Amino acid sequence: MVKNLWDRDRKSIYRGLVKEYQQEGYDIKEARRLAAQETDEIMADKKFFVDTLIEVEEEEAGEDRTY
Repeated sequence: MVKNLWDRDRKSIYRGLVKEYQQEGYDIKEARRLAAQETDEIMADKKFFVDTLIEVEEEEAGEDRTY
């Protein structure tokens, strides 16, 4: 069972990448390994983007609160 949006997204990306690597001729073990590595990189980029966005929004909100 998928717990949240991040898990669902990770699972979807992983499955797509495994299929893609298999179509490129990799065996299932290698396809899974490469897909796991690439999925980790993609999810790290997504998390960095969201964290940065939140940080910027918080900074802007803090600037708006000066009285």
